[in-house]
Amino acid sequence: MTYVRRAYMAMDTRIDMAAWREGAREEDLVRALDDAAGVFYEVEAVATRFRLDSDVARIAATPGVWVPVSPHVWYPLQVALWLAEWTGGRFDPACGHRLAALGFDRDYQTGERLAWPECSPDATFRDVDLDPARQAVRTRRPLLLDLGAVAKGYAVDLALARLRGALLDGALVNAGGDLAAFGSAPGGGPWEVEVRHEIPGFVPMVFSLASGSVCSSGLYARRSPRGASHLWYPRPGRAQALAATVVAPYAMMADGLATACMLVEPDELEPLCEEAGAQAKVWYEDGTSVETRGWRIHVLE
Repeated sequence: MTYVRRAYMAMDTRIDMAAWREGAREEDLVRALDDAAGVFYEVEAVATRFRLDSDVARIAATPGVWVPVSPHVWYPLQVALWLAEWTGGRFDPACGHRLAALGFDRDYQTGERLAWPECSPDATFRDVDLDPARQAVRTRRPLLLDLGAVAKGYAVDLALARLRGALLDGALVNAGGDLAAFGSAPGGGPWEVEVRHEIPGFVPMVFSLASGSVCSSGLYARRSPRGASHLWYPRPGRAQALAATVVAPYAMMADGLATACMLVEPDELEPLCEEAGAQAKVWYEDGTSVETRGWRIHVLE
C-alpha cells in the first residue's frame, strides 16, 4: 500500500490532502494530489473579492451590466442565492461591503488593504440577476459579492472529483474544516474524522466517513483585525450561535449550510437541512445546542 499526504495554502486556508492506492508509485500519488490542489487556485482566481481581475471584482465594477462568469463562480453563486432565499436574507452573498466595513478588507497574501467601488449600503442578494443561457451575472445596484461561505466547499468537491479520476482506493481533502472523502481509509474501513470547536465545554466528535462531507463554522474561525466576526447578521434578544457542523453529500452545500445554520432560528434547522439532504448541529452561547433528527447516525460514540 502507498499512502501520501500533502499540504498546500490557498483561499486563506491550509489545505491538507491524503490519498492511497494499493501498488501505486509514490510519485504518481504526489502528482495526483498536486493536480487536485490546483483546483483551489483556479477557484480562488475568479471567485475572490481580493483580486481586481476576478469575476467577483468585475461584477462589482460594472453594476447594471451582464458579466459572463466562470463556472467556478456560477455554481457556488447559485447555491449561495438559494440559501439566501431560504433564510430570508440572513445568509446573503451580497455582503462583501459589510464584511469590508468590519475589517475584512486585506489580501491574506500581501496584507494589502483593498479599495472596492462604492456599494449601495442596503444592497442585498435580491439585487443579483442570473442569465443561465449566457452564464452571466448582473447586479441592479452597486454591490460586492462574497462567496467565501460556499466557494471553498465547491473547491473541495472539485479536488475530490479529480482524485476520483486518478482511480485511487481512497482520498481525503480538508480545507480548514471543510472536509470530504471517498473510498476507504488506509488499511480498510471508513475514514475517521475528528471535529473540534473552540467553544467552552466542547467535547471533540469523531465521524465515520466513507463518502461525503463534514464542514464546520464558528465565530472563532475568522476575526478581523478589529476583532469582528465574519457573521454580521444580528440576533437581537436571542442566544448567539457559536459554532455549527454539517454533514452532507457534497462539501459546497455543507460549507454554505455550516454558515446558514448559525443564522437561522433553532426551529428552522430541521426543515433547512431536510431540504438540502443534510444533518447538522449548532451550539449556542447559553450552553444549549440543537441537532437534526438524523445527526447521531454520523457520530461515533
